[in-house]
Amino acid sequence: MSNIVEKYNKAERAGRATVSNRAIESFSLELWNTMGYPFKVDSESELWRYHDVMQEGRFNRNLELIGEYTDHEFDLVTKTAKQILAFSERHLPIRNSGKHALTRSLYQYQLLMKHRPCDGPLRILEIGPGSGYLGLLLANDEHQYFAMDAAQAFYLYQKKLWSDLYGSDYFDYSESSSRPDSAKVTHIPWWQFANLSIPIPDVDLVTINHALCEMHPQAVKTIFARLYSAWGDTDKRLVLAESWGYDYFNRKETMLMDIRSESFDALRITNSITTFRPNKKSATEQIIESRKRASLTERTKRKVTKRVTNLIVRLLRKKIGQQLAKLINRGPIHHDRLMALSVTKTQPLRNFFENLVADERTPDEIFEKPRLGDIK
Repeated sequence: MSNIVEKYNKAERAGRATVSNRAIESFSLELWNTMGYPFKVDSESELWRYHDVMQEGRFNRNLELIGEYTDHEFDLVTKTAKQILAFSERHLPIRNSGKHALTRSLYQYQLLMKHRPCDGPLRILEIGPGSGYLGLLLANDEHQYFAMDAAQAFYLYQKKLWSDLYGSDYFDYSESSSRPDSAKVTHIPWWQFANLSIPIPDVDLVTINHALCEMHPQAVKTIFARLYSAWGDTDKRLVLAESWGYDYFNRKETMLMDIRSESFDALRITNSITTFRPNKKSATEQIIESRKRASLTERTKRKVTKRVTNLIVRLLRKKIGQQLAKLINRGPIHHDRLMALSVTKTQPLRNFFENLVADERTPDEIFEKPRLGDIK
């Protein structure tokens, strides 16, 4: 794979010539431009920086989220970790099994399987795959995986990883338009997704993890508009978001209204999981209801509720509150019990990763929280 950086840059220059200014603006990674996070490289030798990133330091939290897992899931994640480690040994100046991003990907895999619309192999599109390890889990599980990423550096890291592991079963639309039906992993560049004259793939599920609030509002509207155009109203298709991402611009509520305006209703909304279904009637009803809830009375009620909740939390942290928590099986003591149970259930996974690469830390972890001996 010679000079993949220049090949991609050349394809992107040609792709930009086919879309409008607003399309380019929408897929230009507004948040990362604002914060200075590097998402472009000049050389293939820089791609190691995108190995196991965006989830660094979250291994323990990821295991809490995973909780119980099947033997199949254990085999799947351990196989994938060995592949990632071997890839790093062959191609990167670091030796790393990707345990942070990979365990978060296992949690996302569990969510997708829980919401699967049918049995058998699925066709799944991920928008913003990060280091690309969810794609490995899905492809290793015999699902057809499609990915779109607007960040040049991440796209190229994903390409290097996926093409190395899957060879001819990997296909990149930035290089050709003739996709073989047998492709396990299919890469879609942003300019093709932004070009409304090019059809998007027919998929069963779409997942957008830790990204919605980090995207330009028009990019979100375009994505959901394209999906609704392809799907129409149906209970057999879903968009799943595990975390909305960093809401730096404080526009989650506006983003939710934008998604509903593109005929997707929100089936479930929590701090960590949101699912969207293409249903124009229900989406319109949710817009109307949301506007009602945004009244002055409702805003005041939410403030009061928040204050009462904070008072309860402070009470539960005190000794009398902890005694009360014992009786009602809630609060910090209950949380500690759940934590202990989670550690027990996930211990085989902890042991596996520790035996694979002892005390594994990413370069970003080392930089942000250096230990004695890290600084020379």
